[in-house]
Amino acid sequence: MSRVLVLRAREDAARTAETLRAMGHEPVLSPVLEIAPTGAAIPPGPYDAVLASSAKGLECAGADAHAFQSLPFHAVGAKTAAAARGLGWRPDIVAGAAESILPLLLGRYTYPVNFLYIAGRDRQPTLEAGLRGAGHRITTVTVYEARAAEALTESARAAIEAGSIAVALHYSRRSVDIFLRLVDAAGLAQHLRTMRHAALSNEVAAPLRAVGLSPVVAEKPDEAGLLEAAKCALA
Repeated sequence: MSRVLVLRAREDAARTAETLRAMGHEPVLSPVLEIAPTGAAIPPGPYDAVLASSAKGLECAGADAHAFQSLPFHAVGAKTAAAARGLGWRPDIVAGAAESILPLLLGRYTYPVNFLYIAGRDRQPTLEAGLRGAGHRITTVTVYEARAAEALTESARAAIEAGSIAVALHYSRRSVDIFLRLVDAAGLAQHLRTMRHAALSNEVAAPLRAVGLSPVVAEKPDEAGLLEAAKCALA
């Protein structure tokens, strides 16, 4: 049984832990981010289509977003699309990353439209910049933020110090940056090389490589892809 370090926000980490146990691994949880709604209201519009890049965005948008469920809805990520269906949305265009969905949106909307973008505070500018650059209007509503943890959990700190973590799962560049900072603050940076690392994308892997680590990168930027990358790292 391999010990796997899970660095996701608490609720997501709990779901990942269940998957890891079913795979025969022992999860060690240390959420480096905590999701908090901002309470931002969605302006009345009008809008031509709705975008979302995370399941958390739809959850935190709450009842304000329900008024727009008749509009075409486009999602970044299969998880976002699945969460949307559970909340009554009907996803149309779905792609795994902003870089993937942008050309699909530009191919569909060849005339200027107004997008409502339900998003988190920390995000890459690719989608918004690409749509605006093509002449579209995008109204971004920041409905949640991911707050950085102040320390590793005691179980994670002890496992890292003991060298018993087989592989760490990294889901976002920001979470990697926070993790590296927390590890350094705990005086455990030298132990990073005793474990393997799996990253959701090359963007996520960049700060790990910058400190001399060699993460395995998921072929597809979703959890199934990341768990496959972890499996490869352990092989």
